[in-house]
Amino acid sequence: MPHISIKHFPRTFTEAEKADLVASLTETVTRVFGTEPGAVSLAVEPVEPSLWVERVHVPEIDDKSHLLWKQPNYSKPIPVEGNR
Repeated sequence: MPHISIKHFPRTFTEAEKADLVASLTETVTRVFGTEPGAVSLAVEPVEPSLWVERVHVPEIDDKSHLLWKQPNYSKPIPVEGNR
């Protein structure tokens, strides 16, 4: 504990970007939660833009809004026909 899960539109990350994200998030989480770096896990999952509403926005933002510490500042995208 704790586990961090990030979903994002697909893109390629350099090894340096991956290492920077892991180091930055691990440092912050260990400081705030008062835990050791070995207790932190991080998953990074690409999600196609056409599937964002169905796979991320509805189940993780709309349905779990009471758990969000930070709301997105974009309007929920309108699903493309056939991708609902």
